[in-house]
Amino acid sequence: MPKKSGIASSTVLLSVAVGLFLLLSGIQTFIDFNSPLEKAARGLGGMFGSDQTSAILTIVFAVLKIASGAVLLIGPFGLLTEGIRNLAFWIIVGFWAVLTVWVTVAGFGALRSNQLSLMKWLQDLSLNVAILAALWQLKPAK
Repeated sequence: MPKKSGIASSTVLLSVAVGLFLLLSGIQTFIDFNSPLEKAARGLGGMFGSDQTSAILTIVFAVLKIASGAVLLIGPFGLLTEGIRNLAFWIIVGFWAVLTVWVTVAGFGALRSNQLSLMKWLQDLSLNVAILAALWQLKPAK
């Protein structure tokens, strides 16, 4: 079966869909991070000397999600050179693989302390693996 070319091709639609998901996910992370309840929880934790590493990682991952989403959204339309697109692709895949491992390990710790259900952990893991598989489908041609 011949592949469609142009703007309606499956790879362009997949790139736009995954890019939009990553962009919106990063924005939602910032919204959740700056909610009054989250700010109060971080302030209370800071008063008792809690580690702020997770807050820093949350901000870094949100920025990387937004940047990755933007690259995936504009990349198929020729707004980036091929070399930059290839480099950005491998950075995005590496970032998403690291994020998947980090979320899985953090979720496993929450599972052990009964703060997270097994179904929620499996749902998050399967979503991250599905996004990683979708990114792999967008791999640049050699």
